[in-house]
Amino acid sequence: MPYQPKPKSQRAVHPRTISGQAQKAKTRAAIIQAAIPVFAQNGPDIPIVDDFVKAAGVSRGTFYNYFETTRDLLEATMAHISDELVQTIVPVVGGESNPVIRLATAARLFYRKARLDPVFRAFLGSVSSVGDLAVRNARADLEEAIEKGFVKVMDIELAEAIALGVMVFALRTSKVEVGGEKRAREVVRATLQALGVDPDLINQAMRVRVPRPLPASNS
Repeated sequence: MPYQPKPKSQRAVHPRTISGQAQKAKTRAAIIQAAIPVFAQNGPDIPIVDDFVKAAGVSRGTFYNYFETTRDLLEATMAHISDELVQTIVPVVGGESNPVIRLATAARLFYRKARLDPVFRAFLGSVSSVGDLAVRNARADLEEAIEKGFVKVMDIELAEAIALGVMVFALRTSKVEVGGEKRAREVVRATLQALGVDPDLINQAMRVRVPRPLPASNS
């Protein structure tokens, strides 16, 4: 009978270790949460470490335990504030087979979050981005839409610039809050028109009902 090595026994994690990890996660989350209004008000380049230290009520040493630079903090903040939203949107649109309708519905849900949350909207506007996860999902939908002939802008880089650029700049206008769902539809419709989507398909996408509220993220 061949030799069978005994499985290594796993050492139990000490309660203090668990408590320490939880505290670290809590401190990191607190720094990120405090960073959101700082970035929203000042943009991504002006704030310095002391701004975030003051906002979070931590020491510089504590800050550097979690983030090497303000750019690292910006990336973590973007992941927290935008990627978390996208993770709740993906399951909602995942069952839709048409990439244009997926893209349009996701954009309407993203816009609605920005309309209802001024800090979220200000943050996105100040950093001129919608977040890496949103970009990746939009690009995947656009690539499929181009391949299937739904989008007439064949250059994926240009198509992505149109889709994301319209969203970013639309969120900077004064009509976001007062325009409501009607304004969201106008923004998404303008995006699809710029991409060369057939009017009938645009109308079909606009008729999709979006859930309210979104399901909670599992993250």
